[in-house]
Amino acid sequence: MKQARKKRLVLFDIDGTLLDTHGFGREAFIRGLARVTGERDGLDYVSFAGNTDRNVLDQVMAERGLRLDAADIERIFSWVAEELRNLLGENPAKEIAGARGFLDLLAAKGAALGLVTGNIRACAYLKLGSVGFDRFFRFGGFGDDHPEREKIARSALAAAREAGLGPEETAACLVGDTPFDVAAGRAVGLPVIGVATGTYGEAALREAGASVVAPDLTEAGRLWAWMEETLG
Repeated sequence: MKQARKKRLVLFDIDGTLLDTHGFGREAFIRGLARVTGERDGLDYVSFAGNTDRNVLDQVMAERGLRLDAADIERIFSWVAEELRNLLGENPAKEIAGARGFLDLLAAKGAALGLVTGNIRACAYLKLGSVGFDRFFRFGGFGDDHPEREKIARSALAAAREAGLGPEETAACLVGDTPFDVAAGRAVGLPVIGVATGTYGEAALREAGASVVAPDLTEAGRLWAWMEETLG
């Protein structure tokens, strides 16, 4: 008897992969931090590409010698989300080329979709919701779970298992736009689709070890065919 084909599980990064949020993530972080510390910090010493919100806060604490307890961190992230809500209310995120079509195709094919994002959960869904992408994603790993993206990826896989999508039932891959996404996927044993829609080009993603690289998400059919052939 022929073995049943496994359900596809596709885990997505958000910023630079699905959406361009006009740099609002950084600005919301700056404003939220200032709400609690009383000082506006431009965060010029922090790179947000491929970073995680919890790690950004760790970098800020190290740079400024801040000591923040769990309650302070919760307050900061709450304000970050509120500031992001205001910013996106004035100017919603912009979809990366092909993103909506790719998500529609995956949903039509019956794939399960999850998130592996450095955003805290609230900010992730605010960004996705600003363009109606939130309906595609029921679970994920988030930047308030861990500072390290590899651990966020593991959290996403754990959330998938809780949703009944364990490794026995699914064949998974990750989609991201930075070498950090690629490294996280490879660390948890997932093939990675690298999309050169952020600050890194195709060559950098290939060098990082992406299994397949695309300039954007407009070639949805080709990417699905790669999944069918590669994931088994």
